[in-house]
Amino acid sequence: MAIFKKGINGAFSGTIGSTVGSSWREINYMRSLPKPSKKPATPAQLAQRAKFALAVSFLQPMKWILNLGFKDKQRGSNTGYNRGLQLFITQAITGEYPDYGIDFEKVSVSQGNMDKLVGLTLASDAPNTLSLGWMDLSEESIEPDEVKGSYYDDQVFVLLYNRTEQLFTTNRTAIRQDEALQLELPAIFAGHEFHVWTFVRHRERTRQSISQYAGTVVLAGAEEEPEF
Repeated sequence: MAIFKKGINGAFSGTIGSTVGSSWREINYMRSLPKPSKKPATPAQLAQRAKFALAVSFLQPMKWILNLGFKDKQRGSNTGYNRGLQLFITQAITGEYPDYGIDFEKVSVSQGNMDKLVGLTLASDAPNTLSLGWMDLSEESIEPDEVKGSYYDDQVFVLLYNRTEQLFTTNRTAIRQDEALQLELPAIFAGHEFHVWTFVRHRERTRQSISQYAGTVVLAGAEEEPEF
């Protein structure tokens, strides 16, 4: 692959003969078309392809979340989605080929140097409601521009995965000092299994914490009235 600067006619996009021109994150590049291989895939290649397919199918719906959660100036040309994909493949896949599964506790959706939530709890004690709790240990800054690991108004980002329906949803209505968040979900989700992750973002959205797996819980439903 070759990186090139725009000439008098500018960069090109598409295929010319055996050369492909494209751009990515404002970088123009050219590469040759790959030659088709007639060799059968090895067991190791099949296993790696299966891991990659599992990672993409699970993470693709939350691609924008990973680009937000792994936001880091030091990341260079690598996207947050790619970083999340790498961590998922190396940390969160269990089992042996071809029977792979997901270790939800090891799924990472963010990285950063902000303080994570302390005393994180998850429950569903009321019908159609998920409850999160934590402790706010942030302190006031001594200096106006003091850089700290936590602030009272850090945004709490919550990611929910409905494993029963294979659906993702997010919530960003709470801040660190709230110390609690109650989420009312549709009644049709009662009895469904949810996996929950959290991380916090700086008030100016310039930094974030490492993600935390809050756990898994089955959404409580309304009690049925007894028949007489």
